[in-house]
Amino acid sequence: MRLLLLILLSGSMAVLIAGSAFAQKVAPVTQRDALANLWLVRSQTITEDLVKDATGFKPSGRALLWARLGQQWWRDDPERARAWILKSIEVVEAVPNRENPAERNLRLATARMLLNIVAPLDEKSSKRLIGTLSETAETVGELERRANAEGLVEAALSIVDTDPRRAAELGASALRIGRPTSIAWLVLRLRWKDPKLGDALFSRTIEVARQTFDLELINSLSHSIFPESMQPGAAKPGLPDEMRTELLKLDLAFLQANPINEANRDSICMSVGSFIAPVLGHFENLLPQQAPLARQSINQCHSRFPLAEQRIDDALNTQPLNTVEALLKAGDDSADMKVRTVYQYRAAALAREKKDFERALKIMDSMSTESREFMNGAWELIRVELAVQSALSYYKSGDVYGMRFVINAAPADLQPLVRIGFLWELPETRNKETDPTLEFLNDARTGLGRSKFPDAEKWSYYFALLKLSVQYQPSEATTALKEAVAALNRVERSKAKETDNNKPDSLDGSGFLRTIPASIMEMDEYAVREALSSITAPEFRAQVRLALLEGCLEKLRSLKQTKLGAKPGASN
Repeated sequence: MRLLLLILLSGSMAVLIAGSAFAQKVAPVTQRDALANLWLVRSQTITEDLVKDATGFKPSGRALLWARLGQQWWRDDPERARAWILKSIEVVEAVPNRENPAERNLRLATARMLLNIVAPLDEKSSKRLIGTLSETAETVGELERRANAEGLVEAALSIVDTDPRRAAELGASALRIGRPTSIAWLVLRLRWKDPKLGDALFSRTIEVARQTFDLELINSLSHSIFPESMQPGAAKPGLPDEMRTELLKLDLAFLQANPINEANRDSICMSVGSFIAPVLGHFENLLPQQAPLARQSINQCHSRFPLAEQRIDDALNTQPLNTVEALLKAGDDSADMKVRTVYQYRAAALAREKKDFERALKIMDSMSTESREFMNGAWELIRVELAVQSALSYYKSGDVYGMRFVINAAPADLQPLVRIGFLWELPETRNKETDPTLEFLNDARTGLGRSKFPDAEKWSYYFALLKLSVQYQPSEATTALKEAVAALNRVERSKAKETDNNKPDSLDGSGFLRTIPASIMEMDEYAVREALSSITAPEFRAQVRLALLEGCLEKLRSLKQTKLGAKPGASN
């Protein structure tokens, strides 16, 4: 009897143990399903808010918002997504009676934006938009034709990696209706994906450039084919000499068709300085017999314009300026402030390339007030980036004093941006004793509030702080969101009188995507929705919501993918 009781008890224990193991397997799946449903509800709630926003937009804005919703939901609810996209296309296909030029320009600008959204999603729908842009080619002016052509190329660039054939067709269509400068970058991208298609489009582009001698197109081609000559520090692309030779022949044809004289000297010399002088060495390499014509033109333009002269001097210089010292000396020898500034910038860029951040910072700090103003805001951006990289290098090597010295040496107004940039790139593994994260986060918030940056710039820094707060100081995330929204609203008030109704907002939320993590919804969902509702500008409000929607949908997809990848038996 005792033996039988033990056997029965053992069997019961085995069942209990097996049941417990099964429960352990099922429980995470149930929790995962609940989380997926939660993120689905959040995504649908934000979508409902966006649909309500759409009612307050003009037709062009409403069309863009519908298209953005279709773009977001395409993978998760294709039927509803397609319906939104078709509604958006109908808006730009409808031509109002007595459409004036401003209305037509707005409608076509909207169609170009829609094409860039729709092209990667649906070929059939994108063809309708291509038709809308192509049909108007004969009825619009040169600027509008060029804009439509650029829109086709932009759409081609969005699909070149997944559908090179369609990208090539879009590029060819663009060349038929205009002279898009961005075609040069499409040629390169296409050639890396399908050399035959890329070479064919390059030949057609050269043919159009030869027929028109469009200076912007030739200049763009030069920057893409000879980047190492056009921009110091750029890498040389792996292109065959045949392509480079074809472009140089186009340059020669341009010079032969436009011999320099007193009437055209200014305009032609600007072109010579822009895209012929920088590639003189390539003429002598690839077309030595024709190189004298290029050199003669360069000599004729010598001393015409200070900045163009700089490039001409570089081309004629037998000693290449490939060291920091040589570039600084060239700057010191120049009496022209603009030329000196460019040489100093190139010297700093070369020092940065060699990881000599201290030298680069010294060069930037040595620039005069006039030089900094001439750089038109670029000096500040470069100064911040160099300080961030220098501080990070010290921190990673364990030199906390050096890190702090670099940050504190930055101009007072730039220090909040340096701290934000530093935290943005801070490695995950950090020494707890020397970790400056919370200190720098609080200092950056205080410093940004006191800084003199215009609101048009400051709002983006507040959103960068929002992302860092969610990551490192979640208890302050809601406060950081309210500060960011307040900064955004100040921008709207300051530019309210400058709104141009003929230029539709793209409603592209990607500008906010990196700064509004979906995880903020896990902290205080009601406070987040309330803060977003308080954004006064409909365009900004829609962009922020679109960014948050994308983050929520990514969370949902991640949970679904985890479920699909689970071991058999882990889910029902």
